[in-house]
Amino acid sequence: MTAPGVVPAGELVTFLQHRLPGLEDGRYQLTVSQRVDDAGGEPVSGEAFSRTWTFAVAGDRFRLGNPAATVASVFPASNASGEFSTALPHVVFTAPAFPWSRSPAAGPPARPAAGLDSEGDAATWLAVLVLDDDDVAACPGLALEPVTAVTGDLFPPAAYPASTLGAGYSYFAGATGTSGLGPGEAAGDPVQVLDVPLRLFADIAPTLADLSLSAHVRQVSVENKPMALGDQPPGDPTGTFAIVIGTRLPQPGKLSHAYLVSLEALAGYLPATSEGGTPAAPGLDLARSLRLAVLQHWTFAATGEPSAFTDQLQQLNGRAAGGPDAACPNLRLTVPGASGPVATALAAGYVPLDHGLRTGEATVSWYRGPLSPADQARPGPPLPVSSPDQVLAFDPTTGMLDASLAAAWTIGRLMALQDQSYAASLYAWKKGQAQAVVDAAERQVIDAALAGLIQAPPGATATTTTLLHDTMRLIKDAGTS
Repeated sequence: MTAPGVVPAGELVTFLQHRLPGLEDGRYQLTVSQRVDDAGGEPVSGEAFSRTWTFAVAGDRFRLGNPAATVASVFPASNASGEFSTALPHVVFTAPAFPWSRSPAAGPPARPAAGLDSEGDAATWLAVLVLDDDDVAACPGLALEPVTAVTGDLFPPAAYPASTLGAGYSYFAGATGTSGLGPGEAAGDPVQVLDVPLRLFADIAPTLADLSLSAHVRQVSVENKPMALGDQPPGDPTGTFAIVIGTRLPQPGKLSHAYLVSLEALAGYLPATSEGGTPAAPGLDLARSLRLAVLQHWTFAATGEPSAFTDQLQQLNGRAAGGPDAACPNLRLTVPGASGPVATALAAGYVPLDHGLRTGEATVSWYRGPLSPADQARPGPPLPVSSPDQVLAFDPTTGMLDASLAAAWTIGRLMALQDQSYAASLYAWKKGQAQAVVDAAERQVIDAALAGLIQAPPGATATTTTLLHDTMRLIKDAGTS
C-alpha cells in the first residue's frame, strides 16, 4: 500500500534540461591579488601582492577512459534486431554532467547563468550518428567500421608529420603543432576515428540548435534495476543519468551502425539549417572528409518485427508473430535423432547433467529447473523430506536418475543456512522441540513414580494439574542436585 499523495519511486521520472558542470574540461589560471589601503582609501604601498595558480580540469575527450563506468547502456542494444525503425538510437551515461563537460562552439560556449536559468538551452558536445550500407553506396570509399589511430592523426600533417589525415578536416584544422592537446593527452594515445564525407555529414548531422535539445538528464528509480552478480544494492533508490539522443532514424531492413562521436569545437562544420546540405562555416570544401573521434560504436538491425519483451516470449520455439501458440512453450534442448523417451524428456525441459553421487561414483542424471513447467501425472513426494536422496527419482524409460527435486532441496538448505535470521530461528525452534521432548519424558517418569501423590482433587482444572506436575518436577530437580 502507498500512502495517499505519495508517488512510488518505481513510478517517478524527472526530466531536467541539462546539468552543467562547475567547470568545463580544460586549462584554467587563477590569480589572487591583495592591496592594503589606508583610511582614506589610498594604497599604503604602491605594490599589490598577487599570486597565480595554473590548473586543469581533465576529462574524457577523444576516447572513453573507462567505457563500462561511463556508459550505462545504449539503445538499441548492441547486435539487437527488432522494430527499431521508429526509435532514435541513444546513449545513457552514469555521469549526468558528462554531455556538457565540453562545447561544440569554437569559442567560449553560450551557457545559461548557473542558478538563474536552469531551463535555458545548453548544447552538448556529443552526438549519435547512424550510417548504413545505403550511405556507402552514395559515398564510395566510406568505411562503416571505425579505424584505430592515434590522437596525432586528428592533426593536419603540418602539425603532426606522421598524421594520416591528409587534406581532410578535423578538430585541429590550421594547427601548426600539437599544443591543442589537453592535460594528460599525448599524440600517441590510441583513438577510434571515422572519416565521413563532409557532404554526407552536412546532410545527417544535427544543427547547433539540435544539440541543445538532443541531450537531457533523467532521474528514475533504480530499486528494480537488474544488478550484476556480486554488486551491492544501491544506497539511493533514485538514479540520475544523462541521455544523448541521435537525430536520424534507422532504415528498416538495414544493418545500422551507431557512433557516439565528439563534436567539440566543430560548430562550423554542422549544418547551417535543419534542411542540411550546407555547413555553417562558409568556404568549406564539401568534397573533403571530416575525421571524427568515435567514443562508442555498436550495430543493430531494424527488421520491422516487434521486439518488445512480450513479443519475444510469444515467439519462442518458432511461434510465428500473431500465429497460434507453440505446441511446446518450454525452453528445451533439441537433439536430432534422439530416441523416444529421451526426446520426451528433452521436450519437458529436462537436460542431462553430470551427477556426483554420495558414494563417490559419477553418472549422468536428468535435471529440470523450476522455470520449465511440465505436467506431472505422479503426485509429489511425501513431506517432510529429511534428505535430498529421499526425493532422488529413477526414470525407468531412460535408465537415468531425476535429480530435479534433490537439487531443489539442496538449494533450499543452502539458502536457509546463508540467511542468518532464518538459521537463528531454526536453531531456536529445534532447541524448543528438544526441550519439549525432555519435558514430556520427565512428566511420564513423574506420573509413573509418583502417580498416587499428585492426583488432582475432583473438579481441578488442567492448569492445576499442570502446576502439580511442575511442582513435583522442581522437587525432583532439587533432590538430584
